[in-house]
Amino acid sequence: MQIVLVTGPAGVGKSTLCWEMSAQLAAEGVAHAVIETDELDRVFPRPSPEDLERHRPGTVDVSSINLAAIWSTYRALGHSRLIMSGVMMHLAFDRRWIMAAIPDAEITVVRLAATEPTILARLAQREVGSGAEEQAERSLRQARRMASEDATGMIVVHTDGKTPETLSKAVLREVGWLGNGWGPDAVGHTIA
Repeated sequence: MQIVLVTGPAGVGKSTLCWEMSAQLAAEGVAHAVIETDELDRVFPRPSPEDLERHRPGTVDVSSINLAAIWSTYRALGHSRLIMSGVMMHLAFDRRWIMAAIPDAEITVVRLAATEPTILARLAQREVGSGAEEQAERSLRQARRMASEDATGMIVVHTDGKTPETLSKAVLREVGWLGNGWGPDAVGHTIA
């Protein structure tokens, strides 16, 4: 079971890339599913640790419960490829809850990067209202932190000046889902 986990700061283009990857895979007849991790825990009030423990002992994140439920349906339908997206500021933690939901997953991390002006411009197109400035500051903090982290074991993709179509083809080839890609073992490099 293969997962391409698309990460990066808010506004870098994760959702857009995932939608384009899905469109290109569908055009080639490649079976897959797409899940945006933000939707796995969009609930109010948030479940308490006690609620989660009662529902599924040992679980610390509602996202894992929901991912397991959704994936069980996709698996029953014969799927073996999943595109997921999310900021993933704590990648080790995020890998654990994903693996708790899908124990046989092979995860390839694709981290998107962009310059700060590009991120701010993209956020300005989608963020409106009183939270826009706070979101911009949060996204820049995320981008700076990710840029300072070790990228060993992941594919880093610079998105500035590139179309979603171009980026999608490059990523899908790198992970071996389209064309003659490198496959999931060829990680730890940058697509410029």
